[in-house]
Amino acid sequence: MMKSSIAPSAEATDINRASADEAVIFLHLPKTAGTTLNRLIEWEYPLLQMYSIDPVLFEWSSAHLRKLSPRRLQRTRMFKGHMLFGLHEVLPQPATYITVLREPVDRVISAFYFMRSYKLHPLYWKFRRGNWTIDDFVRWSRRDNVQSKIIAGADYEEPCTAEISEKAKDNLRRHFAVVGLSERFEESLALMKLRFGWQFNTYSSFNVTRSRPKKHDLAKSTLDLIIENNSYDIELYECARTIFESAVARNATEVKRIAAELEGARSRPQDSLNSTMFSIRSATRKAISRAYSSI
Repeated sequence: MMKSSIAPSAEATDINRASADEAVIFLHLPKTAGTTLNRLIEWEYPLLQMYSIDPVLFEWSSAHLRKLSPRRLQRTRMFKGHMLFGLHEVLPQPATYITVLREPVDRVISAFYFMRSYKLHPLYWKFRRGNWTIDDFVRWSRRDNVQSKIIAGADYEEPCTAEISEKAKDNLRRHFAVVGLSERFEESLALMKLRFGWQFNTYSSFNVTRSRPKKHDLAKSTLDLIIENNSYDIELYECARTIFESAVARNATEVKRIAAELEGARSRPQDSLNSTMFSIRSATRKAISRAYSSI
């Protein structure tokens, strides 16, 4: 199979430019507002021009993707889901990446309480049977520095290393058209709209873990433990924030305008019937995308 080239990063190119034959690869990092972004993306591309990694069977789905014919890969414009960096190496067309990172301590808290409440998650029953606390999760789970491992293309069940950390930062700088932050989600969406010409003008949040404590509710010893065990992700987040803020500064006027429009539209009360119909249509598009991606 012909090896794909990879498009320049946002640091190296005008964010308003997007190649017509360029594929977009969205690396969905767990608990970083990626589900919300997935639902928006599904309105921007024809359903038969997307490949969605199954969020439960993600290992099988990622392997299945790499076995698709060059012809099908060539006509796919958007690849998205929980997968490791490196897909561009098997694509026949040029490709660029996007992702959204989250402040690491907050992400770990959200991830643990999501895993403990979502019955389809592979670790749900392990946590329930063992009555795991968040301290147990941080000490004994191999899910440390997840953002670094995924963006470096490393196995996130294996220990993170300084080499993996540097690879992740280098990948962000060189290969990502847009690096977003979940804490500044509207501005992140604005950067993506400018880069890819997306048309959405409002959004709703999906897959929010509501039954979870906030940082200030946890003991300092727990927070210190999370920081100690996710130091590489903290470094990566600072790198991502530098890239993000640089992109926002270069496009300040347009980003401010689009972000304000999105925030205003999201906060306005919506007609209940229209809101329900939108949710139904979004669920339908999600189901079709996943079904098509599995064949």
